[in-house]
Amino acid sequence: MMIMNKKLSNRLLLTFVLLLWWCLPSYSQHLREKQLLAAKSDSCMVEAQMAYNKRDAKSIKELCQKAIGYNPDNDAAYYMLARVELIESNFSEAEKLLKRAVEIDSTNYYYGATLAAVYLQNSNITSAATQYESLIRRFPQKSDSYVALINIYLPRAQFDKALAVADIMDKNLGLNDASVMTRFRIYSAQRNREKAIQTLLNAEAISPSPVYESYLGDLYLESRKDSLAMLYYDKALAQEPNYPPALYGKMEFFRMSGNRALYLGNLKAFLGNSEIPANAKVQHVKQVLRDPAYMQNYGKEMSECLYTMAKAHPADSSAAITAAIFMANSNNTQMAQDVLDQILKYYPRDSYIRNNMAFFLYSRGNWERLESFADSSMVLLEGEDIKAMRQLKGIAQYNLKKYDSAIETYLTAEADAKRAKDKAQLVEIYSAVGDMYHLKKDNASAFKYYDKALKIDGRYAPILNNYAWYLATGYNDEGSAAGQSAKRKKELQKALSMSRITIEDHPGESTYLDTYAWICYLNGDLESARKNFQQAVAYGGNESVVTLKHYADVLYDLGEKDLAKIYYQRAFNLAKQNGEDEEIEKIKNKAISRGIELSSK
Repeated sequence: MMIMNKKLSNRLLLTFVLLLWWCLPSYSQHLREKQLLAAKSDSCMVEAQMAYNKRDAKSIKELCQKAIGYNPDNDAAYYMLARVELIESNFSEAEKLLKRAVEIDSTNYYYGATLAAVYLQNSNITSAATQYESLIRRFPQKSDSYVALINIYLPRAQFDKALAVADIMDKNLGLNDASVMTRFRIYSAQRNREKAIQTLLNAEAISPSPVYESYLGDLYLESRKDSLAMLYYDKALAQEPNYPPALYGKMEFFRMSGNRALYLGNLKAFLGNSEIPANAKVQHVKQVLRDPAYMQNYGKEMSECLYTMAKAHPADSSAAITAAIFMANSNNTQMAQDVLDQILKYYPRDSYIRNNMAFFLYSRGNWERLESFADSSMVLLEGEDIKAMRQLKGIAQYNLKKYDSAIETYLTAEADAKRAKDKAQLVEIYSAVGDMYHLKKDNASAFKYYDKALKIDGRYAPILNNYAWYLATGYNDEGSAAGQSAKRKKELQKALSMSRITIEDHPGESTYLDTYAWICYLNGDLESARKNFQQAVAYGGNESVVTLKHYADVLYDLGEKDLAKIYYQRAFNLAKQNGEDEEIEKIKNKAISRGIELSSK
């Protein structure tokens, strides 16, 4: 052993002390500088998080790069950059950044889990599976990794691997839904029904769950073991009264078995469950309503169910419109209107909803509400929708006998129609205005507007029919076949010419045939009148009191009094059936004047 000289040893010690004294300030300064850079890096990340909250991708990237410049080992900066790249769907770049974050801090679960998810997105299934396996080993209490790994194996029919993961999951976490349902799905895929059922029964015995019980209900229902199916649906609902799968299963059982009353009771609970998506309910309802029995025999009950659906989803227009249409068609009008009023609060400018409400009011003859609704809608809508609302407003005013207001409403659209060179709309406007002037007993103005319309379309049948009728009948419904002046004969010929166009263009239209036949009668052409009345009756005129009465008049004047009596009687009976008191008196008086006795029975 070599013994160091004592003097030399002392000198070396002194040298080390001097060297340490010399280096210590330099090392401390370096440490302070490193700490300062780390603080600056962290400060950048605080700002980056604020930019992230504002979704300012450009600022996030600049601040994270700056943070990495201060501290190359700032794992949070790499992770945040990766999140931005994921938002922008740059999955390859995100993968690189996440790998670096994991390399710096492998103890952060979220770095590893996000990297595994990106592997999947980049179709790197092997790396994803390896990453999840690693996460399970390092973080055995995190259930997400097990579920993600199972979802890799199951679609690829790697059932043994999936079962192995489920076993590990049970070992580390205890009995859980994910492992139970994994086994259930595997056995179901393998068509091993007994094992699938037994898996659920075992789990349900240890930990009762509406999930297991609903599946058991479905399985027993498929096997036609109805009592067992109902038992498990009821067990599920006892635990969770509004559990959707159990509600649906029980409801469908009653529907498929034809027990509509019990089906509707369960349907109401199903449709009232706000946790079930509205679109799923609407699709189910549309399928069910293909069965006409629900409209014919259960209109009130089904309306109540649909009303519940609309209330559960007050802002869903599809649910509201589906419900309102059914309610309106089944005469539950107040409910329909409530639902439409409700949805309009959410979508006041939606043309589809407004048009549905307007036509609902029209179909119900709610003219006062329609007038005000159409008026307010014209302020909120645009284009073709305004035209439709204006027309409906005019119709409402017409039915309210506000003829001057209706004329003003229709003529308001005239300027727009002229600018757009919309001839069809102009014809409709002039036709409606003419009709209303006639109702005001101002036929000079009525004929003026009819003439304006016919200058645009000389074969527009509705105007030709009305114009011809008013001319021929002397502006009332009866007219006279005798004592005609030259002016009157000229009017009749003009009426006949106009009416002839209608039956040429629309053969088989009973209304037009009735008009033409009556004008033939007024012109003294009884045979043509008879021929055309026969056709009018054959094509639906037997549902018109006026047509039957006129046909009876023609037959009487032809000397066929027995046949005339038959048609007077038919006209009389139909008028009584319709409650047309004025027509009843006219027919009775005409028959008496001709020596015909009618039966009042």
